[in-house]
Order: sequence, then C-alpha cells, then structure tokens
Amino acid sequence: MTFSTPITRYFSVAAISVLGLTACSDDDDNISQPIPVPPIEVADAEIRVIHAGSDAPLVNVMANDSSFIDDVDYAMSSGLATVDAGSYSVTVDAQLPDGTTTTVLSADLAAAEDMEYTAVAIGNVADNSLMLKLIENPEQDIADNYARVQVLHASPAVGLVDVYVTEPDADISMMQPTLSANYMDASPQLEVPAADYQIRITASGAKDVVFDSGTVPLTDEGDYFISAIPNTWSGASPVALLVALPEGQLLLNDKSSGSDIRVIHAVADAPAVDVFLDESNTAAITDLMFKGIAGYVNIPEGEHTATVAASADNNVVVIDKAPFELALGSSYSIFATGSLSDSDIQPWVIMEQPRMVATEAKLTVSHTAYSAPEVDVYLTATSDISDATPVLTDVPFRATSGSLSVPAGDYVVSVTVADTKTVAIGPLSITLENGGVYGIAAVDSTTSGAFDVILLDDFVMAP
Repeated sequence: MTFSTPITRYFSVAAISVLGLTACSDDDDNISQPIPVPPIEVADAEIRVIHAGSDAPLVNVMANDSSFIDDVDYAMSSGLATVDAGSYSVTVDAQLPDGTTTTVLSADLAAAEDMEYTAVAIGNVADNSLMLKLIENPEQDIADNYARVQVLHASPAVGLVDVYVTEPDADISMMQPTLSANYMDASPQLEVPAADYQIRITASGAKDVVFDSGTVPLTDEGDYFISAIPNTWSGASPVALLVALPEGQLLLNDKSSGSDIRVIHAVADAPAVDVFLDESNTAAITDLMFKGIAGYVNIPEGEHTATVAASADNNVVVIDKAPFELALGSSYSIFATGSLSDSDIQPWVIMEQPRMVATEAKLTVSHTAYSAPEVDVYLTATSDISDATPVLTDVPFRATSGSLSVPAGDYVVSVTVADTKTVAIGPLSITLENGGVYGIAAVDSTTSGAFDVILLDDFVMAP
C-alpha cells in the first residue's frame, strides 16, 4: 500500500556541521564538532477500508491518486494502515468485466493526528444507494485482559435491531440488549473482558433470534470492528458478521447457516435416480432424470455421504456412500458424472459463487461430458470462431472455469476439441444480464449428436 506521501512514522534530518566555529583557544587541534539534531516526529493516523456493498464488484481503493489497496472483494477489509496525518482524496474504483475501472465512490478525508478512520462502502449499486460511511475513533490502547468491540449496522434491508453480546448460551429472554442499532448506526467502542462470547441479533423489542454467532472468543487486547452485512451465503439469516481486525478480517455466518447443495444428473446412459444422504433409508431426491437439476437445499455443514440408486429399483446402486465435505455458509453443485456402461459413475462436487453483482454477469462453464476429450471454450458475438481466441483452453473432464465475470450481452458459446476449431458443442446462443448468475455444463447427448449442455441458474431452462 502506498500513498503519494510516505507511510512512515519518523524521518531524519541530516546533521548540520558548523564549520569554522572554534572555541576561544590557541590550541590549533581544537576541531569543531557537528551539532546533533534529534529526529523529527511526524504526526500519523490510521486508515482502513471495508467492502460491504453486497452487489458491488471487486474494487481498487486510491488515496491522493496512489494505490491504497487493490482487488478488494465483498466482505473484505484492508486492515489498518498507518499514514501521515493530513488531507487525502479517497476514491473507490469498481473493476468492470471488460478490464476497465470506473470511480463509484469518492470522499475527502482530513486525517488528524492519533485518529483511526474506518471507511465502509455500504448500500447497493443497483439502486444507487452505495456510499462511504466514515467512522472516527481516537487511537488508544486496550487495557490488559480486555478486548475492544465496535459494531456497525451495514445491512440496508434490515431495520432496527437489538444486539446481545453475552456469555455462551446465556438466556436472553429477560435481558436488555447490549445495544440497539438501525441501518448505518455505529456503536461506541466497547471494552469487554477477554473471554468467550455469543453474539445474537433480534428484531427490535423481540426475542426471536435472526442471527446467532455461536461461541466466539474475544482475545486479550483484541481489536474488533464488526459489521452486520447482507447475507449472500447460505442459510436463512438476513445478515452475516464481517469482523475487521487490525490486519485482515474473518467472516461469521449464522451458526445454523449450514450449506446449500444441489444435485445434477449428468450421466447420459443412466436412468432416473434417487439420491440418499448419510445412509438414510429415505431418499432426499427422487426420480432425477438425465439433465435434471434438484434445486438448492440446505443441509448441515461437515462430512456427508451420498448414495445414488436407480429409481425403478433402489437395489441397483451406482454410487455407494461416496464421501463429501461441506463448509458452513457455502454453496455447492454435486454432479453425477461418468458412464453406466463403463461402470464409472462418480460424484463431482464444485463450489458455487451465488452472489449477484450489479455491474456484471457471472458465468460458470463445467466439463461433465464423459466422452469428450479436453476442450476449448469460445464466447463470441457470432458463431464464427475462425479468428477468435478461446476464453478457456484445454479443459479436461470434471474441470470447471469457476465464476467468470462477463459483460452483459448476447453471446454464442462454442466448445471445440482442444487446440482445434472443430465444434463439438454448439454454437449455443445465450443472453447474459448484469446481476445474473449462469451455469453451463457440457454433457454427452442421447438425442442430438455427440454432446449437449445443461443450462443452470438464471438461464430459462426447458422442461
């Protein structure tokens, strides 16, 4: 991180030699000595930037036309940076999917000596409510055996709430809240004994908990700036907690967030199947046909097994207790992939990125076509790829692009055998819109040539 002025606490002034000055003495050996000059202390301040705009893209933050921090994603903090006290012009530049940037927020900051500034980008791009919220605090030490906590309500769709910060499992039914906050309210800095705590949020005046952190350790002299931000992960809670630390951040999902999973049948020569989780005798999904998608369901995070059997006869098991592991707050697609005729059917789990971004479309392309070799993927304005460069190259079976940021518009998708212009899948005309999340999975075909596709997410899917 650099500013146009040096980020440093002290600078040195060269010692000044006083030449030609001698004591009143006849001793010719009396040589004048340099006069030492002590270092000059420069007043400093601390600045931190937090990205809490849930539909905003990656951003770069500039200060006085110099880079402060780049590639800040949603739910990230720059950490506290020490800067010279003074005036700063701060801009937040959104990264657009065509590789350009545009300034979406700007503010002038007069950084005073021994002050700490936290600038939080909150609101939404889609409704033009994105703004910088500035919180100022004096720099001060934290008492031994205590932690410091400050809370910001940064979720625009949530109204007045009560926040309870208690010992774990305390009964809040007869308690007064630790604090109450409306959107954009920031609490004072609170010092609490270092210990384990539980953070719960309810609607104002209610006791029904809409967010529960579970047990959270607050460490000795720990410094925590906690923002309640929109939940773009799994689970029913409207918020998650972004905990900004002096260096970096951590995310607290509601303890009941679980994981969101969906199952996609991508085996062309397999019949309809039932899916059983964790050796249950009751199917979680029934009669899933080839190219079928069982839309997201929420299950607990952690270790699981999946068993897939023919719907017509559950004694015909094609995947037997295959293990997989899920993280709290995450979303996944589980593809049944392979070939029944080759007795090679396996689950393939990929992590999804369901957060919508107002300035771009998000596209994920996955290779689940068992019979296809490595492929190149083209995303072009027309079906002519003769002079086009692929957006993905040498993609093997059971590989995915991850979430790609793409400008909104009309495109043609063509999938070729790697390093050739021989189209194996497509050309497929698609329309992508800003804020949309899209998925394409290449599969073998049963009816139309060698290969086909499954369209997922915001695509309009044929029955």
